[in-house]
Amino acid sequence: MTSEHLGSTNGVHPLDHVARYSAAWLTAALPAFLIITLLWLDFGETMPFAYVGIGALALSFPVVVRRLNVPRRINFVYFLLVAGLLFSVVSIVTGWGNGLTDEPFTTPRFAGWTLSGHNPYTEQLVFTYIQYGKEYSSASYYLYLPLLMFLQIPGISYKWFTLACWALMVLLARKRFDTAILLAQPYVVILAASGYNDLPVLLLLTLGFLGYEGRRQKWAEYLSLGCKQFANIFVVAYYLVRRRWLDSAIAIGVTALFIAPFVVWGGPVVLCRAVLADRLSICPSGGSATLLFNYPVWLVWVFAVFWVPLLAILASWSRRPTVAARLARWNIDRRRVDRLPALVIVGGSAVAIGLTFFAAGLAVGGASPAAAIASGSLGVLAAIGWSLGWNGPWRRSPSPRPGGASAPGPPRNRVLWSQVTIAIIAFGVLAGGVLAGFSPLGSVSLGLSLGVLVGSVLVYRWDLLAPIDPAARPANPGGTTTSAR
Repeated sequence: MTSEHLGSTNGVHPLDHVARYSAAWLTAALPAFLIITLLWLDFGETMPFAYVGIGALALSFPVVVRRLNVPRRINFVYFLLVAGLLFSVVSIVTGWGNGLTDEPFTTPRFAGWTLSGHNPYTEQLVFTYIQYGKEYSSASYYLYLPLLMFLQIPGISYKWFTLACWALMVLLARKRFDTAILLAQPYVVILAASGYNDLPVLLLLTLGFLGYEGRRQKWAEYLSLGCKQFANIFVVAYYLVRRRWLDSAIAIGVTALFIAPFVVWGGPVVLCRAVLADRLSICPSGGSATLLFNYPVWLVWVFAVFWVPLLAILASWSRRPTVAARLARWNIDRRRVDRLPALVIVGGSAVAIGLTFFAAGLAVGGASPAAAIASGSLGVLAAIGWSLGWNGPWRRSPSPRPGGASAPGPPRNRVLWSQVTIAIIAFGVLAGGVLAGFSPLGSVSLGLSLGVLVGSVLVYRWDLLAPIDPAARPANPGGTTTSAR
């Protein structure tokens, strides 16, 4: 049975499906829009947590989908695709939620610049462009591998091209529910609509590792090695982990072939820009290795394509007699361990939500100590609400014990205490830090992180979460996957 057909929909009205689909989309979209708005309003206060936070929220999307009881059917994938396309059309035409990068103007322009005889790694491309009625100036060296600038459709706005790449990527993954919904979620759509040049590369990698109708396209994998450094790091690391030394060497060799002509043309400085993207201080115009808004999409893609196969491998490993005996000797219950990934990602995204509401409170109420404590309290409440909402379903029946015995079900007040603990720790660290003159953002970050960590440990220690319903488990279509070969 393939993953898109899992779960029963008997007796459920189609409008209920649409309501659940819409709720899932909005739950993912609204925090992303809020973070983008906060970056525009107060970049300095929001940037330290925004990029990590939006990545954690993006990874939590499958948990949200499961908790909302969205049917595991291909219809939801198509809903996400249509919703994403509708949003993107409005965004590209009007500028709403758009204009997040200059890549749709710089990346394709470098192709003509290079073909006219300029080395893009040693000569700056200087020009002006207009985006949504405002004129911008751009002066930059090319910081990617050579092929990326040529991945475009001449005469078509680069934003429409990246949107098409996103849609094709979702369609390639449509029969793998968990993969498809991670790739079709609002965060990835926002990047596509804004014209981030990651999307063409991710499409090539999807063709290379997920394949078309289950058949991997090796040519696409090789092309991805000429585009963006993240792809090269991933491909080489993938083969190294699998001890496929020849494939690793081939990936490095293909990368070198793409770069070599420009090194001969422009000298060693090309390596700093084509390999390191000028991110290190040793480079001529070097900067620092920092996170950007689009970087988490690579982690999202890796989880989308490889998380389900990894779970299948771990499940198979845990069923081996020697391993099962060892787990029993250590008193490790696999049913509880199954809940750990979701518990971890909900905890991380709860911290992200808390910090987002804290920053929103500061944007409205100012940065005085009293306002910071009030904003922090709002953030703590938001984190607790997120944790309570997406960490379930909470256990209502007795917890089974080895040997067939069962222990009394956890008291309802233990769920309450696990969340009250978050509030006590987070608010205590926040108030103490602010009153002592420390950074409000640092204080609330530390408080939320410690509080959510302790609260999550209590949830696991007290066995407060019900086991995963087998019908809601991620499925591995056909029992295998091309990405695990």
